[in-house]
Amino acid sequence: MKYIWIMCLLLVCGCNTIKEDAVINEEYEKLFPPKEIEKPENKRGELPVELCDPDLALKSYKYPGTETPDDAEEYTVTLSCSFAEIDRSGYFVSDVTAQYEVRYINEKKELVTVRCAKNRDESDEGDSEEAEYADDSSGSGNVSSNGSTAPMMQNGEWLEITFKVHSGFPMYLCVTGVGPRDSNVKASIKAMSADGLIEIPELKSEQYQNEEGPNMLKHPYCEYIILP
Repeated sequence: MKYIWIMCLLLVCGCNTIKEDAVINEEYEKLFPPKEIEKPENKRGELPVELCDPDLALKSYKYPGTETPDDAEEYTVTLSCSFAEIDRSGYFVSDVTAQYEVRYINEKKELVTVRCAKNRDESDEGDSEEAEYADDSSGSGNVSSNGSTAPMMQNGEWLEITFKVHSGFPMYLCVTGVGPRDSNVKASIKAMSADGLIEIPELKSEQYQNEEGPNMLKHPYCEYIILP
């Protein structure tokens, strides 16, 4: 009986032995099919939207950005804004009374205020309304930016401003002002990285004034995002 068990064990071991010259042919591509290179994760969900005070005096304005790192990303920022003021017949009025304001920070780190043009004769590049700063010693909030003027919104038309910045820049949008009945103001700001891989949440405000006025906007808007 002992010899029978020994014989069985030898037979089992012999069946499980693979000859040295036996070759297993497997197609590598079938076992490990090629995959597309994964793109970096979108940082959209990681960016906090910061609230700010739309009534903050311009004399106390301070650039909220950070220092630009050596490996900074480059972004294209696009601001779009418009306002509309219509009469009872639904036509755009020729003499505008709306005083809506859209504020943003430009590539020079200046706080710029875009206002409503009063009529068609008023230049798109502004009249005496200029870029505004924090270092206004008089406290009036109207300081010239080397003689340059801020653009103005024409009634019923979209104004678009595009510029380039880097990581650490505060993508800022503020919408305030006063308007008559049947008027509105719309504004948005967005950014896209140069390589197109980082999408930034769009900041956007759309407000209507439908009460007898003129009246202040019920919900002044002010938010910003520090670009990664």
